[in-house]
Order: sequence, then structure tokens, then C-alpha cells
Amino acid sequence: MKIVALTLRKLLNSLEAIIIGYPNTLILLTCIACGFSVFYTAENLKINTDTTNILSPDLPFQQDRQRFLKAFPQDDQAILVVVDAKSPEQTTKALSYLGNEFREIKQQVESVYIPGEGPYFDKYGLLYLELDDLKDLSSKLAEAQPFIGTLSGDNSLKGLLSIIELALTQDDRDLPIDLTVLLDKIRAAVRAELEGKNYQLSWQQMMFGTGQGVLTTQRFILLKPKLDFSSMVPAEQSLKSVRRVVENAKQLFPDTRIRLTGEVVLEHDELESVQYSTAMASVFSVLLVFISLMVGFRSLKLTIVTLIVMTMGSILTAGFAALAIGSVNLISISFAVLYIGIADDYAVQLCLRYRELLQEKLPKKQALITALHSVGPSTALCAITASIGFFAFIPTAYTGVSELGIIAGAGIFIAFTISMVVLPALLGLLSLDPVKATAPKYAFPDWAYRFPTQNRGLIRWLSAILTIAGLALLTQVKFDFNPLNLRDPNSEGVATFRELLKTKETSPMTLSVLSPNKADALATAQKLKQLGSVESAVTIFDFVPESQEEKLAVIEDLSVVLGLQLNEFPPLHEDTIENHSQALSHLQKTIGQKLKGMPEESPLSISLQLLDNDLKQYLVQLEANPIPTKKLSLEKLQTGLLDTLPDTMNSLFKGLKADTVSINALPKDLTERWLNQEGIYRIMVFPSKDLNDLGNMEEFIGEVRQIAPHATDLPVIYLETGKAVVKAFQQALMAALLAITVVLLVIQRSIKETLLTLLPLLMAAILTGASTVLMDNPFNFANIIIIPLLFGLGADGGIFISRRLRSLSSKDDSVLRTSTARGVIFSNLTTICSLVSMAFTPHLGLASMGQLLTIGLVLTMVCTLLVLPAFSNNRRGSLSNKPSN
Repeated sequence: MKIVALTLRKLLNSLEAIIIGYPNTLILLTCIACGFSVFYTAENLKINTDTTNILSPDLPFQQDRQRFLKAFPQDDQAILVVVDAKSPEQTTKALSYLGNEFREIKQQVESVYIPGEGPYFDKYGLLYLELDDLKDLSSKLAEAQPFIGTLSGDNSLKGLLSIIELALTQDDRDLPIDLTVLLDKIRAAVRAELEGKNYQLSWQQMMFGTGQGVLTTQRFILLKPKLDFSSMVPAEQSLKSVRRVVENAKQLFPDTRIRLTGEVVLEHDELESVQYSTAMASVFSVLLVFISLMVGFRSLKLTIVTLIVMTMGSILTAGFAALAIGSVNLISISFAVLYIGIADDYAVQLCLRYRELLQEKLPKKQALITALHSVGPSTALCAITASIGFFAFIPTAYTGVSELGIIAGAGIFIAFTISMVVLPALLGLLSLDPVKATAPKYAFPDWAYRFPTQNRGLIRWLSAILTIAGLALLTQVKFDFNPLNLRDPNSEGVATFRELLKTKETSPMTLSVLSPNKADALATAQKLKQLGSVESAVTIFDFVPESQEEKLAVIEDLSVVLGLQLNEFPPLHEDTIENHSQALSHLQKTIGQKLKGMPEESPLSISLQLLDNDLKQYLVQLEANPIPTKKLSLEKLQTGLLDTLPDTMNSLFKGLKADTVSINALPKDLTERWLNQEGIYRIMVFPSKDLNDLGNMEEFIGEVRQIAPHATDLPVIYLETGKAVVKAFQQALMAALLAITVVLLVIQRSIKETLLTLLPLLMAAILTGASTVLMDNPFNFANIIIIPLLFGLGADGGIFISRRLRSLSSKDDSVLRTSTARGVIFSNLTTICSLVSMAFTPHLGLASMGQLLTIGLVLTMVCTLLVLPAFSNNRRGSLSNKPSN
């Protein structure tokens, strides 16, 4: 400590004349420097929102990822559009509209890919059915040939009802679908008209069934947006254009659900959340720090000069960040909030010590110089230890935190310099009347201030018990490596992403494996399919239909049965109101006659009874309406029942023209995602379990990588990033602890004093880690940095209190009554106030960081003020001749 004290005193002595003699000039020069810093920061400091840069690109899993993206770059940084409707036809219409509109905004969207869309799948779609399913479909359509022929001649409501009427009156009349089901669909359409709702019958589901994958009601679009990483929000313009198209589609297709997700959407929403959360936390931090300083100082003047010093320090730190790094990332930007609470620590100690000396009737100039020399050595040591907590992250592979370490570590020294140089100049100009600076009124009785020293035994035993219990809980500490848990669970992107994770077929959390040749790709895929955690392993060869000869034979037979003259099914036939009304009346009468001879409990009888009742109501309502309304209602009923039939039949006719498929026949936009020009094959591995569960994700990755060690994609990125962050945390923790210990040993030249200073830090760190278990708030990418920071930030209080204990006389062991203790309390309170605002921000990552740092600093303050004095055996003679702070 003597070396630092002597060096600092020499420096202060040389600056003393300037600080005391030319305060206006010093303040003016600092303001000019701040003005230049503001200008330089505005011109040069950027926000790097590319999250792939927060870890070193030299890590093995990062290199695996880069190799994959080099081979298959098509879907990197993509927007996933999820389209859901009640029927395949509705989904297809919305999908077609969206695809066309997205292709028009070429300035914002680089490419549009719709799996399963296009002329290829129109022609070869039937080949992707299972052979048994294709045979069943062929049998149904063969039986339905008369039905199709009748409707092709009269595709109208009258034509459909006449066929049903014949089926009810002739027992040998066959339909391609179950009559009961069709009657229920007609009733649903009639009921919708009675209630003024929309309804559309899906003929694809009626003919093909609902279990076929080609007829899914959920489809996807993959968009590759153009990102501008020089912008603060790189995906902003692209997403605005995409969302504008989506909103228009929602107006045109009100019954269709359209959602956006994918890494681009998730990262964009997170960036907006971080920006909003940081701005909100900064405003509330300043407000809370102002209130805490007012409570601590009980002086508006001291509060204002402290805030001025904080502002100057933050401006100069931002300028340093622009000069040294040029950008901030989603992690280092959090220092904007942290600095508000950290930067005032040194100013608080100087202000309180200065006022304390004024209360002792020292002249203003002498009080200022004495205060500066009194707290200077201790604050210098605190600046060193605090910066170590940040600098410890610099050597790690966690680039995002490494940059935070550089900026924050330098910011600590900037805050110290401003507090030791500019603050005295401001205080010299401040008219703080020593007469009014009366002795403080203590808030607690005398025994409270002497509690740590008078109850040493109790506190030591409790500390030992709590530390042992904390160590036991540390064995259960977890790290949550899923970044989804740091994002707003109610946002559209996160909610959609989690929903897709629950299904085996649509999970976006797949793994990708590269193979150098066909034989290796097929062999690796076969091995992967045997794993319990794997649902399927898909290669380009899976897009070549199996059993093509048998399927083509079935399709050829079907085309003969249906007749090649039906190359295009006719559109809806517009008929008269009278014909439609008569057809409905005839059907209702036929149903009444049919019910007379049927058992009441049979399924067909129940369906007929319900339809009969609804038809009666509808005909009464129809008769009461004016002609225009009647016409509109009948047209709506016909459209709801038959509008999808022409598209369904036309799609079927296209499929009847299929021929043999090979890899070379596959469309280019599909092929390039599975086989690149260099002959590298891609294997996409789908999980068999819900990857919302972290255990399932670890099992999936572990099993796949036993066969394919270089497997990559989002699950691996999440897991390996977590491991890299944990390793960086461990390195930073050990580096911070070792560096702080060495600094304390060198400066204090006492193992005992060093251990005494470290004691509250170690205990607080253990209890903070244990709190994550008790509160079920695991470490994550954001809050894991707080333990090394606690060593740096928490060392300040230990240094100040241990120094003050050494300067107290044996008769006055009430260190809690001193300005030093008050300074520790209020400087910690201001830091805590800045962090509490983070704990309530919408961004879950920043919130968890603020919450855990708040807990850690509270525990550090309690341990410093209670445990440290209790373990101190300072009962020597008077040391009052030593400088006190």
C-alpha cells in the first residue's frame, strides 16, 4: 500500500496547484475533452448486432459451422414464415400469395424458398404418397368416376345435391367418400350460412384423407433477407417489408394464421428488447441513483457534482470504446447501465470524507487536500481491483464479454481519474458551508454499530455454517445454454419457435452433417436413423420416391379409369336462384322420406336428422330474404361447398402425368440445399423428442456426435456456446481471484490483511452462486459474468473497511459509525439502484443479470460490514496518527 500511497501522493502534490489554483481552467479543459468525445463517439461508435461475433471464430464448433455455411449458405440468417389454415386449399392460396408478394420486394428479400411448391411437386406429388395410400386413393377415385363425371358436367350446388339425392334414394349408388361425412360437411355449410359465418369444404381432405403429409394445413416459407450490419438494427428494413406483406395477407385471408420466426426474427426482436431495456434501465438508474445520493449526502450540491462527474466519465468512456474497439455488442452495451452505479463510488468516498473534515472545523482548502490525500491511496487500490474483475475476461474466447472487459476496465480508471482530478476542482468551487455541516444524527442505537465486534463468535459461526451450506448448494448450480430462455416467451417469434420444437416433423432445431460422397452420406444416415434420439435422417436421396414402377403403374391405371379427356376440371357453374332453391327443397324432402324407414340411432340417421332441421331453418330464412340477399346467400353456400373442387381435381390431373424421377430431375432450389457443386452432401437429422427440454437436447446432440463429430446447426451452437461461456467464466474467475490476491499482497504486504479483504468477497460469491439454486435462476449467457465482477466491485468495500479498522483506536472500534462505512453503504446502494432497474426490464437476460448482481452486491455489502469486522482482531494501541479515510 505504501508504494501506491507514495506514488499517488507525489502525483497529487504535483497536480495540487492546478486542482486548487486553477479549477475553472481544469473544468473547461475537461468539458472540451467531453465535447470532442461526444462528437467522435457519434461518428465512430457502432453497435455490432451480429451475434456470431460474440465468441471467437477459432473455436472448433465455430469452424464446423463456417464449413457448413460455406457449403450450404442458402438458409443462413433466414426468416421462417409459418402459414396455418383450416384446410390445405386455404393454406396453398395464402402460400401462393405470400410467395409472389415476397418475390416482388427484391430490395429487401434476397431469395424465397417454399418447400413442396412449384411445377415439380404438382406433377410428381402422387409419387410421394406411400404405395398403399396411393392404391387406396386410386380405388376411391375409380369408384368416384361417375361422381366426377356428373360434377364435371354440372359443377354447381344443384349438381352436388342431385348426386347426394340419388345416393339416398338408390342403395347401390356409391360415392368416393363416406356419405355421413359429406352430409355433415353440407350441414356445416348450411349452419354457417344461418349464423352468418364463413365455411369452406376441403375436397382434398375429403378425397385424400387428413393424414397425408402432402395435404398438411401447415406450410412454410424460407426468406433470406438482406441485412445491413452497419445499421443499428440490421434486419429492420427487411422485416418491415416482410411484415407489411404479411399484414396484407391476413386481411385477404382472415381465417389463415401467418407467423414469423427464425434466427433473424428472434435476434431482431431481442435487439429491440435490449435497446428498449437499456434505455429504460438507464433512465431509472439515474433517477434511483439521484435519490440514493440525496439520501446519503443530504445535500443537493454534492449530489449534483457527483452526477456531473459520472456524466463526464461516461462520455469519456464511450469515446474510449469508439477509439479502442469501434463498436459495442449486445453484451458490452450493458455497461452503459453498470457504469451509472459503479462510477460514483470514488466520488462518494471523497465527498463524504471532505464533508466529515469540514464538520471537524478544518478550513475548506485544507479539508479538500486532506480528503484527497486520505482517500486517494484506497480508491487507487479499489480502481485496480475493480478493473481486474473486468479485465479478467479479456483473454477468454467469449469475445462479447472480452470487449465488455476492455471498455469497463478502462472506464473504471476514467472514473477514478475524474473523481480524483475534476471532482476536487468542482468541490473547490462549491460553497458548502461548514457551519451547517453539523455532526450526523445516527439512525440506529449504539449497540447496532458495535454489533459486529461485540458478537464476533456468533457471526463467525454463522458465517462458517452459511458458507458450508452454500458450498453444498454449489454442487447443484446449473447453466442454461438455451438463449430462447432469455427472450420474451410471449413474443410471436419465440412462441412459434417453441411450438415447432414440440413436433417431430417441424422442429427447427435439427442437426446438419456433411458427407464427402454418396456412399458415406447413405451409410451415415443409416447409422443415425438407429439412434433413439433421432426421428429421421434425411438426404437428397429421400426426395427420390421409392417404388416408382409400382406407383407409376397405379397412376397409369387411374388415368385410364378417369379418362384423359378430363385435363381440366370446369369452374363453378352459375345457376339461377330457382334451381338452387329447388335442389335444396328436393334434398330436404328426400331426407324426410329416407328417415321414415331408418333406425333412429344409426350414424346416418343422426346426420340426416340434423341436416333436415338445418335445411328447414335455412329454407325458411331464404324465403324471407329479398332476391339480392337470397342470391348472395346461395352463391356463398355453393362456393363454400364446391370452390376447392376444381383446384383439387386439376392438381390430381397434373399428377396423373408423372414419370420416372431421378436426382437430376429434382428442382434446383431443392437440390442446392442437399448437394452442392463440390459434391458435398448434407444430412439433416431430426430429433425424436421435444427439444424445449434441455436434457433432450443434450441427449440428441451427444448421440449424433458420436457418429458425426462435426455435426452442426442451432442445437450444437447453443450447447457449445454455453460450454465456451462457462469455460470463459471459469478462466475469468480464477484470473480475477489470482490477480486481486497478488495486487493486495504486493500493496498491503500482509497475508492477514489480504485474506481479511478477500473473506467477504469469497463468502458473498459462494452465497450468490447458491442463490441461483434456491431461486431457480440458473446462470446463463448474460448473468454468468457477475461472479468475477463481484470480486472486482466488492473488493472496494473490503479495502475501505480494513483500512479504516487499522486507523481506529482500540477504544473506538465502531467502524460502522464512520464516514467510510457510510461511503461503502451509499456507494453500494447507488450501484444496487442502477442494477435494480435492470432487474425489471423486459429483456430476460439483462433482467437476470441485474437480479443476480443486486443479490451479489447486497451479500457483499453485508459480509463487508458484518463479517469483516467480526473476523478482524484489530485491538492494538492507538493508530490515530495514521491517515484515515
